[in-house]
Amino acid sequence: MLEVLTDPNGFFKRKSNEPIEFKMPIVIILIMAIVAAATAVIVTQNVMGTLPEEAAAFAGIGAAVAAIFAVIGTFIAWAIYGVIFYVISMLFHGEGSFKRVMEFVSYGFIPSIISSIVSAFYTSRVYSNIDFSNPELIQDALLADPTLRIAGIIGIIFTLWSANIWIFALAHSRNLSVKNAAIVVGVPILLSILYSIYQLGIFGA
Repeated sequence: MLEVLTDPNGFFKRKSNEPIEFKMPIVIILIMAIVAAATAVIVTQNVMGTLPEEAAAFAGIGAAVAAIFAVIGTFIAWAIYGVIFYVISMLFHGEGSFKRVMEFVSYGFIPSIISSIVSAFYTSRVYSNIDFSNPELIQDALLADPTLRIAGIIGIIFTLWSANIWIFALAHSRNLSVKNAAIVVGVPILLSILYSIYQLGIFGA
């Protein structure tokens, strides 16, 4: 499994000669979904804990709903990435099944698991110090805390790591040159990173 992190080209070259299987991909996405759910619970509990007692009583329900949506959202994200990469690769006359693309794309989320754990830690620190009783000051308080930017920068670094894995995943699942696979992966990932930078105001005032 570590081979996909250190030598994705060799890993996917070997996997492309094996039958398609979804046992490990589902495990990878499920682990990521669990981490996302835990983060959602942390955020929800921090928010609900600062609300009036009547509303805070629903903290448990809110946390459960947030966790469920986080799990569902993770699997949807997997599908969206697979579809986007598959569709863009069609412009380069990619050959290979959508199932194989989905299988290989899942491995690119392994760095995101690490990133999500780190993000959950920083998110817990940030949200525990925010006063959610004053909605007008929440955004300013979040942007003023450097911890959030640190988490965002770490997330971008791990996204680039995932992108490197996805390049070789697409090269072998869609029979593309590494150059064309880099373009296929680079377009949506670049847009995603630019959006993250905009949200965090990393280069802003």
